Amino acid sequence: MATCNLYHDKRRTRNDGLFPIKFRVTYERKSKYIDTGFYVDEADFQKIRTGNRIDPKLKRYRDKLIELVKKAEDIIEGLECFSFEVFVRRLKNSGDRNDLINLIKEKVMALEEEECYANARLYRQAAVLLEKFNLERFKTDKLLLRNLTPDFLRAFQKWALTTNYIVDKKKTAQPRTYSVTTIGMYLIRIKAIVNACVDSGELHQARNPFGRKKFTIPKSRVSKRPLELSEIRLLANYETEDKREQFARDLFIFSYLANGMNFYDIFKLKWSDIKGEEFNFVRQKTFSKLPDKRIRVFLNDKLLSIIKRHGKDREEKGYIFDVVPWGASKMEEQKRIRTTIAIVNPQLKKIATTIGINPDISTYYARHSFATIMHELGASLITLKNVIGHEDIKSTQVYIGYDKKERLIELQNRLLEE
Repeated sequence: MATCNLYHDKRRTRNDGLFPIKFRVTYERKSKYIDTGFYVDEADFQKIRTGNRIDPKLKRYRDKLIELVKKAEDIIEGLECFSFEVFVRRLKNSGDRNDLINLIKEKVMALEEEECYANARLYRQAAVLLEKFNLERFKTDKLLLRNLTPDFLRAFQKWALTTNYIVDKKKTAQPRTYSVTTIGMYLIRIKAIVNACVDSGELHQARNPFGRKKFTIPKSRVSKRPLELSEIRLLANYETEDKREQFARDLFIFSYLANGMNFYDIFKLKWSDIKGEEFNFVRQKTFSKLPDKRIRVFLNDKLLSIIKRHGKDREEKGYIFDVVPWGASKMEEQKRIRTTIAIVNPQLKKIATTIGINPDISTYYARHSFATIMHELGASLITLKNVIGHEDIKSTQVYIGYDKKERLIELQNRLLEE
């Protein structure tokens, strides 16, 4: 096991004749010296060590150094497998790197600095729910990495799936339980933190609670049913004088016709992206991984009519749709887009109820419907992967994994055909 002691490093002197006090950390006959930030002469160092004839200034030094030594010893004791790199990282960190909840909160701050607010929000929500569970079950707001076991995660998942939350801040909506999909998104982020600790050597792989024969993150069994082509036509031809319904209908059809374009990308679409009879864009969701993967959309009469009806006056610099102000911060962008989608979805459900199609419809159905219908019309998986902008063809397969009941019955009836 590693040891840690205070060491007065007199190898080099400063102009004022003082020498630095350092940690000497020794592990397997190798030592590393780490600055504490304190400088004293030899006589004062002896006073600090013994506590004899110590003045108020040296007493403050001594108290602080005792705290640092205690922290260092706790870090050494908490490490599954010791490494100097991990020890130094934890020693210099102000938070407790043994505490998973603290590590998740650190990740939130890092993502916010990178302006990845949507992902930061999911990490924050995961930390809040995990902390709530830990307080309820174990009466503590800390969750030590070594206590994160497959059994703990199973208990957390079972508890979370029966835990109510309020949809809106005013608490006027009915309480709802967390879905398997939502809990899965939180657990994916918890797993990412754990994997990062394994990669850095802060946690031994054998103690990783995720993996085969350990804890497996659940996948939602409820898939969004894509709309039939006949339902898409009903929606596209729906007549209304209500401006909100018109906007919801048209933007859904725009997303459907524009390769299942995400609403975030639609609202960030610039006039300068249009080149002749087409426009090109890069998905914001995959920009960090695929910054050069531009998706091409051909402009037909329907797309042009939607742009004409809802687009702003054409400018050299500016977005086509009046949702995000030009020059807005990333946080403001996401806030505006989330607010707009929260307005669009109820209007889509209202229209769906009126025309008799799937009442669970949301903006995301446009993307699934595009992929499914294009595949039915003969587009290959490779083609769909490219036009949708997926990084992995497995994602595309998930989109078109739904088989209609009628198609399955038809195939079943043909099993014994000659």
